[in-house]
Amino acid sequence: MRISTNLFHMQSFASIEKHQNSVLAIQEKLTTGQRVNRPSDDPIATSQINALNTTMKTLDQFEKNGEYAKSMLSYEETQIDSGVDAVQRARELTIQMMNKTYTAEQRQATGEEIGQLIDHLRNLMNSTSSEGELLFGGNVVSADAAFVEDTVDPVTVTATGLSYYAYIGSTNAGAEYNEEANYGGRFVQIGFDSDDKLNPDDNGDPSRVRVTDNGSEVFDIPGATSLPAGVDRNVLNVMVQLKDYLDQGVQPPAEIGDDLQQSVIEMSNALSQVGSRQNRIENQYDAGQEFRIALDERRSKLQDQDVVEGISEFTMKQNALQMAQQVFSQVQGMTLFDYLR
Repeated sequence: MRISTNLFHMQSFASIEKHQNSVLAIQEKLTTGQRVNRPSDDPIATSQINALNTTMKTLDQFEKNGEYAKSMLSYEETQIDSGVDAVQRARELTIQMMNKTYTAEQRQATGEEIGQLIDHLRNLMNSTSSEGELLFGGNVVSADAAFVEDTVDPVTVTATGLSYYAYIGSTNAGAEYNEEANYGGRFVQIGFDSDDKLNPDDNGDPSRVRVTDNGSEVFDIPGATSLPAGVDRNVLNVMVQLKDYLDQGVQPPAEIGDDLQQSVIEMSNALSQVGSRQNRIENQYDAGQEFRIALDERRSKLQDQDVVEGISEFTMKQNALQMAQQVFSQVQGMTLFDYLR
């Protein structure tokens, strides 16, 4: 085979270029601290790194969802707790006004305070988030109110002259009736789900947490005996009934005090459920952080450059480049006349 001087030159140039690219590549890795800077560096590792990054971004979103859920639940907890205080105060006044020593005028004056408590409690029961979403409207978050004036039972209203209230998921709500208000509430996802399906409630599904509630479950009084037939058995109506007795200067019956006490128990149960959901968010956050550490460690092994190994490789590549340059300088000076001499 015939080998020309030009072929020696081309091979020497190619060798120098190859070693220069190797030196530049290891310099980039040392500078960035990453072994994989582009897909061509390691296609398999690049695919795995992208998958890990996607999972970690999902964890970031779960963390943001958890923060949102905590803020919603904290607000709901505050509102229910304030409602408990209002009902406790109403019950104290009820027991006090049941004492026969109080005059009609004193009961009427107490009725004014009960009226203020009714306004306060009605506002709490119709609370909305900063985005205008009802806290106690179940699945219905965009309605004007969760508890509206009862428009379906005109007989009772006409007979008593009182304005009762109905939950929008109650048949007594009339034109405001909304069946979806009786189904759970809004959910946000705070963790990975095994089947990725949304169930009707969050029981046994730690990956999702409810951030709004069914108002009838929080404020209704099962078995309330102080209200007329056909009226929604919620605490607001019990207080309306209480105010009517006091406005007339009449001693309130013991049933009202019993119903108010039962309402405190129901709302306290709702508070404990809110607390358990807050704990679930914390547990999911802790689990997510542990998972993130494992993912980050795996990504580091795939992506990060070992500095000691990189410096050794850089020295070796640099030496190879210098040797290639020396060979080229020698080849460049070679001619047939030099050989004949």
